[in-house]
Amino acid sequence: MNCNRCHHTHEAHRGSKDAASLIRVGSCSVPLCKCSQYVDPINPIDEELL
Repeated sequence: MNCNRCHHTHEAHRGSKDAASLIRVGSCSVPLCKCSQYVDPINPIDEELL
């Protein structure tokens, strides 16, 4: 999966124990990328729409 913020893969992000993400990844390790935390591209499902 790609980060919703910087569009790099989750493998490019460093691990973090403090991240709120389900896969717990932090800042991006790609040079010149300023993304500070991986953002899950999965949005919560709105049960009312189902």
